[in-house]
Formats: sequence, structure tokens, C-alpha cells
Amino acid sequence: MKNVASMYLRLSRDDGEEAESNSISNQRSLIQAYCKANGIKVYGEYVDDGISGATFDRPSFQKMIGDLKSGKFDTIVVKDLSRFGRDYIESGKYIQKIFPEHDVRFIFINDNYDSARADANDTHLILPIRNFINDSYCRDISMKVKSSKKTKRLNGEFIGAFAPFGYRKNPRDKHQLVVDGNVRHIVEKIFAMKIEGYSSNAIAKFLNEIGTVTPAKYKEHQGEESPGFMGMKNHWDAKMINRILTNPVYIGTLEQGKVSKLNYKSKKRITLSEEDWVCVPNAHEPIVSEQDFRIAGELLLRDVKQSRGTPGLLSGLLFCKDCGAQLVKRSVHYRGKVTNFYICGNYNAHHTCSRHSIKEETVLGVLKTLILDYLDLNRVLSEKLRHMDFSELHFEAEFASLEQEKKKYETLRQSLFMDLEDSLINEDEFQRFRANYAAKIRELEAQIEAKKALVKDIRERLLSEEALLQTGTFSADETLSRSLLVHLVNRINIGEGNEIEVEFYDNEKLAILQRILAQEEKRKQEKIISLVPLYSDRKVAAHA
Repeated sequence: MKNVASMYLRLSRDDGEEAESNSISNQRSLIQAYCKANGIKVYGEYVDDGISGATFDRPSFQKMIGDLKSGKFDTIVVKDLSRFGRDYIESGKYIQKIFPEHDVRFIFINDNYDSARADANDTHLILPIRNFINDSYCRDISMKVKSSKKTKRLNGEFIGAFAPFGYRKNPRDKHQLVVDGNVRHIVEKIFAMKIEGYSSNAIAKFLNEIGTVTPAKYKEHQGEESPGFMGMKNHWDAKMINRILTNPVYIGTLEQGKVSKLNYKSKKRITLSEEDWVCVPNAHEPIVSEQDFRIAGELLLRDVKQSRGTPGLLSGLLFCKDCGAQLVKRSVHYRGKVTNFYICGNYNAHHTCSRHSIKEETVLGVLKTLILDYLDLNRVLSEKLRHMDFSELHFEAEFASLEQEKKKYETLRQSLFMDLEDSLINEDEFQRFRANYAAKIRELEAQIEAKKALVKDIRERLLSEEALLQTGTFSADETLSRSLLVHLVNRINIGEGNEIEVEFYDNEKLAILQRILAQEEKRKQEKIISLVPLYSDRKVAAHA
């Protein structure tokens, strides 16, 4: 069989401005005309539409090679070398090794190359150069695409294939997410239940019981391909719940660029470090508040479990002061009365700690008093600070001790080189100490940045006249609610002898505000004292 040819046609999204001239129809017409003019019989055509030339793992190409080996044709005709492939090494392997070994004739029309008539100069010099240029073009396109995607991410444009559950792509702008009103209530319910104290398993069970549509099933109903990471189509599970609870997209933040292809020739994807992600806040409308997102995330890290019914008011908030384990709820039924109390989780499971038993009503009584005091303190602090010139408030002292400690470790790290040179430490000790000091410096830098963010928040609240601390409406005759507790209280530590230590979310901010207030009042007092002698001298002079 001689001069029986297959036509190979390929077009990809990478072709840019050349897409029209390289269209499948144009390639087909060109090849058919060439074969007719040169007396070449056409066996059939193989088309890869929308597939990059950087890979040879193309369905139609691989089928063509299989048919070629089966002897169905002996000639391959392509518009040009770039349509055949843009990978320099793989293209060269086919052209210079595989095809010649199998006596295959191959023709690249626009490159004026026909292996049956080509001399050694064309095959071994000109063609490899063109092949290399095509490969470079592919690499250049890959870099441009990657750069374009990064720019879009930095601008807060969504470039994912699928909108996250709870959102959909804006019909007028596919790079903008808008809230999907059909399923928004499901996302809100998941966060609300987590804040109420339900475990992720309990939330999933509830959603399944009431027949709530899953993310994958909803995508299917919308006529979209289901993303595989959402798990089973018909049933919610804890992993699906946790993915939603930890995704900052629900507070309006886009986190993109978490994975990347190894290179333009490889399909392998690698996970990037968090510092290389592109995070853009306020990119779209949030579904939950930042505060609720943070609280749900905190509770997600805690072992919140309940066998049945509604979670307790203190679920996920009580901890043993000595061992740090969560406290376990127990109930005693006596003469028709139920008494709830809590004991250390480690004591309950392994007896590795003491009992730390405390009644629920005792904790709630103390909490109520402390919360009332906390809210009153917020009011007093806000009033006093707002009567001051906050542009002159001094925050530098808040960072002084941390900066000093950081400088100490930097000095210690620098001195290690001298210690090594003087043989006071060996190489292993040098590396160990150096790593320890570097870790400590990074930890202090993180603390400094966190405190700066806290101080910035205080300044902004003073300027906007917002409440300085997280607050709620609560009076002495009200009963504590779960919502108020989880929005104010981070954790409650229980010691032996009914010792209760409450850690409010704003404890550090409260301490900063109290120190600032004390400093400003001290400065005022010093100013008054410095004026007294001057006033006395003038008074004496007047009498004289």
C-alpha cells in the first residue's frame, strides 16, 4: 500500500490571533487540495480540536498512530509542523526516529517538507530548527497565559471552572461571582448550626434527613459537570461540611492559585505554599460575616460532639485549666429534677487528670456577671477614650518589648558565626541553634504583625465611633443565649474548686485599651503637677 494518507488536524485555545487561519475547516480544505493535486489517496482524517500541541497525549493523535501501526495508511499529511506538535523533543522523536523506522512518509505542507523528497539538510537541520521555534512558541504562550491568569487573580477576578456552592458566575461577567439565591440558605444554615454547637457529622445528618440537595447534585441539576472533590452526589458528609466552613469565599475573599502545573509540557499539578496563593478580600458579596466565619472555624477545631438533641449552651467552650482537655457534659436525674455538670475529658476517658467537676448553673451564673461587667467596661472605656485626642494616643509601648526580644534573638543568631569560628560550638550545634533562633524570630514577627493589626483596628474604631470591643445587647434580667456567648467568649477554663477563668475574644484588645488609658491619664496628671509650682510662684509675686 503506497500513498494512502491520513489527514491530521489540530486546533487549540493557545493559537490566539492565528486561530482563524488555523481553523479545522481551513486545514481540511488545504490538505484535501494538496492530496488531490499530488495523487495521494486519503484514508480518513483525525481531529484534535481544543488540545494544546505541548502534549502528544491527544485522543485522535494516539488513534492515528494505532491505525498507522495496523497498516491502514502509510502517509501522514499535516498543514504545518506546529499543527503536528509543539514539543521539541517529542516531535523530534516521531520525525527523526519513529516514522523513518516504520517507513512512514510525512508531509508538512506550509513548511514545504515531504520526507519522501527531503534531503539530509532539510531533515537534520532545517526541520529541527522549525521544531525548536514551535516549542519556544508554546513555552511563550504558556508564560503569557500564566501571567494573564495571575493578573486576573490579583484583580479579584474568579477564573475557576466551577463557581463554589452558594455562588454562580455572573451572566454578564464570568469572572465575577454572585450569590446564588437558590442555595444561599443552605450555606447560612451550615454556619448557623456550627455556631450553635453541632458537630459536622450532625449537620450532615440533618441536611440528609430533610433532603437538602448536595453541591454536586445541584451542579448536575444546573446542567454543569460535577467537581469530583465534593464527594458523593446524593449524601452530605462531614468532609463536605468542613470544606464549606473553611472556605473564605463565603466572606467575600477569593483564594486562588493554590496549585500549578509543573511546567508547560507536563500535566502534573503541584500544590503551592500558602504564601504563594493569591488572596483578594471583598472580591464579591459575602454570605456570612467575618465574625461568624471565624467563630465557626474556631468551633470546627474543637471536639464538639453530641449524641442527640440540641447542643448544650456551653458546647465547645469549656476546658480543663490544668490539662487543656475539653470538659464532658454529664446529667444526673434525681426526684424528677435534672442537674447538668461537666468533668474533665481526660479524667472521663483515662483518669489521667483530676475530675474538675462543676455544675452548669454555677458556670452560667459567673458568666452572666462577667459578661455584664465586660459590656459595662466597654461602655466606660469607649466614653473615656473618645474624649481624648486619639490622634495623639501612643501605641509604641505595645511593640517595644516584642521588638526588643526580637532584636535579642537576632543578635544571638549573628553571634553563632563567631562561636563556630572560635570552636565554642560544633557544626551540628550551630545549625540547631540557628534554626531555633530563626523560628523564634519568625514567631515574634508574627506577634508584632498581629498586634499592629489589633492597634489598627482600635484606631479605626475610634475614628468611626464603633464599639471598641465585641458587644451584644444584654441586661441583668435576661437569660444568656448561645449566640451572645460564642460571639463574646473564646473559651472558659475550669480549675479545681470551681475556679472559673473566662477568655473573651477581645481580652488582648481590652488590655491594650486599659494600658493606653492609664498612660494618658498619667500624662494628664504629670502635666497638672508640672503647672502647680508655676501657679504658686505667680501667686506669691502678686501678693508681694
